Amino acid sequence: MTITIRSSSREVLADPVLLRQKLAAGHVVELTDLDGAVLARPEDIHALADQLAEEELLEHMASYRKDVTGIDNTIWISPRGRTRHAARVKVAINPPDSLNPTSETASVAVHDGSLVAGDMLPALLEQVRRFIALNRDTLVDYWEHRIDTHELDQRLKSVDAR
Repeated sequence: MTITIRSSSREVLADPVLLRQKLAAGHVVELTDLDGAVLARPEDIHALADQLAEEELLEHMASYRKDVTGIDNTIWISPRGRTRHAARVKVAINPPDSLNPTSETASVAVHDGSLVAGDMLPALLEQVRRFIALNRDTLVDYWEHRIDTHELDQRLKSVDAR
């Protein structure tokens, strides 16, 4: 949990060791005498930027169910947007057939099939990895804005297709 500590710049600079400890613990320090300036660790700022970029992508995600992908759970595919991470697909976990990307999800990296966020059963992860392997070029093209959603729809291959 992040706690915002309100303090003046004079108080903060008087004890730099305490400041380092507070920042290391994930605290944000608001400098009350500097028009709302804040001090935070770069990794916390990057994490917040990534979270905001992910939320912005929600409206651009294309959702697909088993009849298209062959995967038991709904997946979402998105373009890069303003995210800093590599291409990934998002998988509905609870409920597994959700069309709401704000439900419980997990994410799998397109480049290597690694689970990068959330948890999922090994059998489901294997399905997602097969889907990614079958569609990697298409997923990357969509991620990089080289194709639109219509072309994505046309190019996707189901893991059930023989």
